[in-house]
Amino acid sequence: MIKPVQLCRAAVLAALCLSFGTGPAAAADDPIRIAFPSGMNGQIVVTMEKAGIAKEAGLDATFAAFQYGPPMMEALAAGSIDAVVTSLMPVTSYAAKLPGDVKIVAMLGQSSHSLMVAKDSPVTAPAALAGRKVGVSFGSDSHLDTLVWLKETGLADKVSLINIAPSELVTALANASVDAVVIRQPQVLRLQQQSGARILHTWPFRFVSIVKSKYIQDNPKALEKYLAALRSAIFYISQHHEQAATWFGASLRIAPEIVMEVSKDDPNYAAKSLSDIDIQVTPASRALIEKWATDAYDYKMIRSKVDFGQLFR
Repeated sequence: MIKPVQLCRAAVLAALCLSFGTGPAAAADDPIRIAFPSGMNGQIVVTMEKAGIAKEAGLDATFAAFQYGPPMMEALAAGSIDAVVTSLMPVTSYAAKLPGDVKIVAMLGQSSHSLMVAKDSPVTAPAALAGRKVGVSFGSDSHLDTLVWLKETGLADKVSLINIAPSELVTALANASVDAVVIRQPQVLRLQQQSGARILHTWPFRFVSIVKSKYIQDNPKALEKYLAALRSAIFYISQHHEQAATWFGASLRIAPEIVMEVSKDDPNYAAKSLSDIDIQVTPASRALIEKWATDAYDYKMIRSKVDFGQLFR
């Protein structure tokens, strides 16, 4: 009997073969160096590797995992990486510093980050944060979301933001060195389960992929293979989420059940067919990214404006 996982891989392979061809006449696999951070967006790349999807797409891919975004983007700038799966703030900072060096090639769904307080906190609504301290990782997506939200809610001059490294946010809330933290998944779910921490507000944490402009220019067919592999990896996750969560959970040292629960934030993982998954940078996506980058400049998170004409294909 053919197992469901075999059927799914067969479907993915068939789709890739139709796009690029197979057999002796097919061209040699195109080399590509792909990097990803420790966030939930890494599940796509881990699945691409573990399920053999990059190879099936005709790519000779190497993969590099990074604990944090800045070292990953430094490697990209140095030319030791061709493609990155990341989020909006690292891309915005990079594009402001090195205009034209990369292109956004795909929109890859989302996870989330949340403003949280301890279980026994007297804070039950955002307005009650006035005069209190909120821990957030400066320079991150959650930092910009927090700044914009504080202004919109009239709390910008009433709340003290404290810079705390991502790995220390849980401890900061537990020891009450701050009154609240802004933290991303899967830590949000773990805080809820382990300490009863409460959510006051949640934002989408959007994922994208960027590729070096020179790589795109020199390897246009490889780019199309990479995009096909991204779509196929997302589809594989949607059909075999437990397997994908096991692979990714092992890389983060967290239970697969947590990965599966957190992944419900992303509508892509409810896809029923490959055609349900659209990773194109649509006009709406472009407008969202342009607003993000404009906010980043207005809130002084980047020193130069982003040249949008060079950021998109």
